[in-house]
Amino acid sequence: MNLKNPYYKIALIGAIISLAVQLVLFFAVDPYLASVISPFYPVWFILFVVGWRKEHPRH
Repeated sequence: MNLKNPYYKIALIGAIISLAVQLVLFFAVDPYLASVISPFYPVWFILFVVGWRKEHPRH
């Protein structure tokens, strides 16, 4: 995994920020409000897969 790949950076940073925001919302505000962040996890996974495909293209 090459971290110079911008897709990897965006996916990892986005997942970390989403997890942090979700934890803060869960404990500080409301557990139901924290569930608003959950739909973003597939977006970070898709960006990770796109980065993988850019780094390892099919021949």
